[in-house]
Amino acid sequence: MRVLLVNPAMNMESLGKFQGLLEPMPVIGLAYIAAVLQQDGHRVKAIDQFTYGMTIPRVMEQVREFRPDVLGIGMLTPSTPVALAIADATRQLLPECRIVAGNVHADIFYKDILRNSAVDFVVHGEGEYTISELVAALEGGTDDYSSICGLSYLNDDGTVHKTPARPVISDLDALPYPAWNLFPYTRYGLLPFADVAHPVLSMTGSRGCPYRCEFCSLLYTGSNYRKRDPIKIVDEYEYLHERYGVKQIGFVDPIFPLNKKILFQFCEELMRRGLQKKLCWLSETRVDRIDRESLRVMRASGCRRVLLGIESGVDLLLENVNKTFTTETTRRAVRMLREEGIDSVGLFMIGLPGETPEMTRQTIDFAKSLDLDFAKFAITVPFPGSQMFEDLRREGRLDRDDWENWTTFQPDPDKMIFVPREVSPEYLIRMQKKGLREFYLRPQMIYRHLVEIRTINARQLLHGVKGMFF
Repeated sequence: MRVLLVNPAMNMESLGKFQGLLEPMPVIGLAYIAAVLQQDGHRVKAIDQFTYGMTIPRVMEQVREFRPDVLGIGMLTPSTPVALAIADATRQLLPECRIVAGNVHADIFYKDILRNSAVDFVVHGEGEYTISELVAALEGGTDDYSSICGLSYLNDDGTVHKTPARPVISDLDALPYPAWNLFPYTRYGLLPFADVAHPVLSMTGSRGCPYRCEFCSLLYTGSNYRKRDPIKIVDEYEYLHERYGVKQIGFVDPIFPLNKKILFQFCEELMRRGLQKKLCWLSETRVDRIDRESLRVMRASGCRRVLLGIESGVDLLLENVNKTFTTETTRRAVRMLREEGIDSVGLFMIGLPGETPEMTRQTIDFAKSLDLDFAKFAITVPFPGSQMFEDLRREGRLDRDDWENWTTFQPDPDKMIFVPREVSPEYLIRMQKKGLREFYLRPQMIYRHLVEIRTINARQLLHGVKGMFF
């Protein structure tokens, strides 16, 4: 069958002056889906609307040209309006095309999407094998999909039918490598604070997370942690360098690596093959998973930067969102990263539930007191799929569906998704800009970025300054 996969765009105006800093990122989920469908023998095409900045009419020109039997479209919350518009336009153009939606937003709001849009099917959870079975069923001409786990659709009487949940994929190494050849991979980045070298692509070394942070929208995927064989991770790592000329790998695992034994096997295999001389890697982890021995082998194997979900400089707020570590743990972790020569990126959230103006100020001061190389101050958005979303929705504080405004750099106070009772939206926007100015416009930080790190280019610098002041 002819299958078209679309990575929809989002309303960039919802990011204000910061929109110039948002780079197209590797869409690894769709790339895995594409690889599985190609392996099944289907003709697959991908459109990355976000990366190319395509209008919906331009997308539809390619839909008309390819004439897919199946349209698969990813739905993250801010891109949902565009995704649904593409689905509706495709239904008008190609009435026989079956339209499939996936990803976290579709997973959560499947009933509304199926009842009120052109979408025929919603894939729940990990989609590789579900969409494989669905496309095979469509090709076979059946209209009975009840045996396909992890799927929802409308019955003939208009009621929504959801099949039993599909077990998570236990053998991640059985999946084919993502089909990056179908995507504009040379245009991808990992945001200014994560880019070290180009071209850059993403990998996954595991799926699932045993932690239960209240704000994390990955909670809907469950806590069943599954890891890949470290040797096979290195096989793919090497393949990406040889096939695509990749110079940097970004691991998209919530925590990579979670297992210290896996870490050492992975790093030692990288060095055995000499890959630390050819490309570098970065990952995200928790501050309470860092130790000196691990950092040394990570640095030796090519790790150049680590992202840390620090979130807040207030222990009470950390406890409220179930982070299970303290600010002192963060201080020790950042200090070790500096001493072992790995760049550190601190990811902070302002406007957490219960946060006061004094606490926001405390978080900014805490960020400045750490010897971080980068800091991001995101205004809290309780994304669908998170426990925070469920709690606030139950309290009647999130009764809205203007999905295009669900971004962490919302410039319009009237469109801000969530504001703690103790502060105003104007205050949060002001403090977000103030935090960035105070962190980056210190003499030592200016010197570090212009002379030592040198990974932020002139365009990014210009957009960053605009975001800080205007």
